[in-house]
Amino acid sequence: MSTNNQFLLKNEHRFLGLILFSLLAATHLGDGGTISQSFLIVHFGLFLLWQPIVKQQASFSTKQIIILFLLIFGFIYWFNPWLNAFWTLLLLTLLTGRIFARGLARAAYGLAVIVLFLELVLVTTPSLFHLAAISSSLQTPFSIALLALPLVLLFIPASDTASSQVDFIRGFLIVLLVIFLCMSSVLISLTTQQKYIESLAISAIILSLFLLLAAFLWVPRAGFTGLAKLLEKYVLNIGGPFEEWFAHISTLEANTGLRPENFLSASLRYLMQQHWICGVNWQTASDSGTEGAISPHQVEIKDKKLSLVIYTYTPVGPSLLLHSKLLLSILTFYYRAKLQEQLLLKQAHMQAIYETGSKLTHDVKNILQSTHTMTQIINDNDAEIQEKMDVLKKQMPILTQRLNTTLEKLRAPAKADDSGQTSSGSLLHWWNQLQIRYTGRHITFSTDINSDSEIPVDIFTTVIENLLDNARNKRIREPNLEISVTLSNNNNQLQLSVADTGSAIDPQITRQLFREVVSSQDGFGIGLYQCYELANNHGYELSINDASQGHVCFVLKQNT
Repeated sequence: MSTNNQFLLKNEHRFLGLILFSLLAATHLGDGGTISQSFLIVHFGLFLLWQPIVKQQASFSTKQIIILFLLIFGFIYWFNPWLNAFWTLLLLTLLTGRIFARGLARAAYGLAVIVLFLELVLVTTPSLFHLAAISSSLQTPFSIALLALPLVLLFIPASDTASSQVDFIRGFLIVLLVIFLCMSSVLISLTTQQKYIESLAISAIILSLFLLLAAFLWVPRAGFTGLAKLLEKYVLNIGGPFEEWFAHISTLEANTGLRPENFLSASLRYLMQQHWICGVNWQTASDSGTEGAISPHQVEIKDKKLSLVIYTYTPVGPSLLLHSKLLLSILTFYYRAKLQEQLLLKQAHMQAIYETGSKLTHDVKNILQSTHTMTQIINDNDAEIQEKMDVLKKQMPILTQRLNTTLEKLRAPAKADDSGQTSSGSLLHWWNQLQIRYTGRHITFSTDINSDSEIPVDIFTTVIENLLDNARNKRIREPNLEISVTLSNNNNQLQLSVADTGSAIDPQITRQLFREVVSSQDGFGIGLYQCYELANNHGYELSINDASQGHVCFVLKQNT
């Protein structure tokens, strides 16, 4: 802060007192001639020094300075009670906007407001309408007392801190009340032929009752929403009902079939229905456009995904600017939500494709392994031709059936996943075919079931092939590993288990298995996760019966 500003701040109240004294002296000590003009010159000179205290960041251009001096010159040259009343009201607006300061500053500005109020109500207003507010015997003492009051400000110290900004709205409202008090007093006095001071008392009582009633109705009570809420609702709804806009945007956003560009277009068409909007411009990453007419009055809001500009018929005030930015911010928020929804749909579609491919990976891999086994048998020079033919007769129908099933899944993966239906077949037949497919692969099969029953063949085939495939991959690392498959009926509950004598499963993997996709060197992961989901959706449960060293066992059984 510069030295000049510090000097002005330290003498803020002294400048204010001299400003008021010079203005009152021009009215009470002058006769409208040279003395009044001299006091007014001093008054405006002090006011220009005091102005940076009220608004420190204000600066004037050359053009503004010329206009200001012309206005001051005209005011001094044509000075009269009407111009005096107008200037007093302007000063009241400035001072009442700062009267709610703290400490001595509040007292200083309160005293200044009292001085101007008494001058306006008891001296200026009666003289404008040729009324007598104070008797002739008291006019001289009153004028002396009124002139002495501003001089009290010379003895009130001011702090060197920066002054707060003037609340012009509050000052303007107070000045309106003062004007009502003055005009109503004059009106009562002229119409009823009462003394001005009596009319002033009546007006003060009426104004007090009005303020008391307004204060009573300001807060909600007895089922009434309160004037404060009505004012807030007016600020929000200026230019159009905010609730209707919010409901309309929410309805459009809830329509999942509506693409982001269609959502934006529908929202902007609804926004164009507002009477104060003449045009809208939008720009996205892939599109841009303008609807309606373009005007010099606009409100703009920019986002990474969307840039919006609305054009209005008239200049945009502070309240309408706040309202406009709120409307556009809501639209931008929901547009980004639509884009996110579209992205999630794409990700879900890609996830469905990925999961469908993952489910068929094991089928294709097992078919390839079966083909590879038959190729080895055919290429075996030691085997007889009849033996080769027998193997091919047994394996080819099974291989053809499995290829056909896989092809059907590839043709309609969504239908296969959503239908929840699987082909059923004979348990004993499926068990015999399973042993045939894995002949010569060093897997032990055992069962204690003699009676036949219906089972979901696809579920059993998918699960057993996945478990055996994982076990055989594990045996590549552990050559001495033994694999056994057991089909049993435990308490009238069908149970299929696959066990091996290899290493234990890591406890961390055991906790995650069947719950999420797990990466593992033994192949546990997406295959087991999908097998678990598939079995669970058809009334079966896939679980780990034992994960310890030498006794690793997976079990597929019916849900109880």
